Amino acid sequence: MLKRFTEPEYRHPLDANALLLRVTQGCTWNRCHFCSVSRSYPFLYASYEEFEEELQAKVHHYPPATRVWLLGSNPLVLPTERLLGYLAIVRRYLPHCQGIAMQSRVTDVRRKSLRELRQLREAGIQEVFLGIESGDDAVLKLLNKGADRATALEQMQRLMQADIGIVPMYMLGCGGAGSWQRNAKLTADLLNRVSCRMISTTGLTIFEDTPLWQMRANGSFKEASEQEKILEMLTFVEELQGETFLYSFHYLNPVHFAVHLPEEKAKICSGLRRFLEENSAEEIEEMVGRKFMRSL
Repeated sequence: MLKRFTEPEYRHPLDANALLLRVTQGCTWNRCHFCSVSRSYPFLYASYEEFEEELQAKVHHYPPATRVWLLGSNPLVLPTERLLGYLAIVRRYLPHCQGIAMQSRVTDVRRKSLRELRQLREAGIQEVFLGIESGDDAVLKLLNKGADRATALEQMQRLMQADIGIVPMYMLGCGGAGSWQRNAKLTADLLNRVSCRMISTTGLTIFEDTPLWQMRANGSFKEASEQEKILEMLTFVEELQGETFLYSFHYLNPVHFAVHLPEEKAKICSGLRRFLEENSAEEIEEMVGRKFMRSL
């Protein structure tokens, strides 16, 4: 069963109890300067037989109304017809599932027509976790994301038109030292233009097998401090408008919390300010332990 797939399973922390089903391995872009997740794995996609075999092996361990997570860095890159085939198999075994979610690159959404996106929604795709990382074009170019701010906005709006939920993933500190205020404000401004049930954050962590590791070593990139990442989070929350659930419990975050906005905005901003006032930059570095995170 899926023996040719060697990449570890990855899903969003909130989907820890979802039924995980392998669709793809690796990433068709695989050139983001910060990412080490799929770098060592060739791109593969599951046959219908492999997919159904895995589903058969797992389905009896989950309730009928479980949520399904399609594994892979960017399974939305696959042809719509193939994706609809996987979704039909899920519906056959789990006609009452809560919904189906997956990760995606912005450019994968762009390749789908609005009709195709609506077909995927009707077939069960409830949410797409979208790796936007930043709303600053200079940062996106630095990270080699392969998509700019305008493209991200356009594709999020198209997902909204198709009634597919958007969960943008934002990376604190990804602009490097000194960029925290601009990155926070531009990312908040971008996300204020769309409706997001949830926004998910992580903190930039530079891993050894990435171009960003080399860029830091040769001096072309200076890593943001943990204090700056928390200042960036504070500014981001202050600038956000509208209703959303801000989830910052991924282990790479410098601080961990989950809040409903705008109801809890004042509370979390007060807490972040107090933390920054009560702890020095050096103390925050030690508490966050980014060096330890690199080994996980």
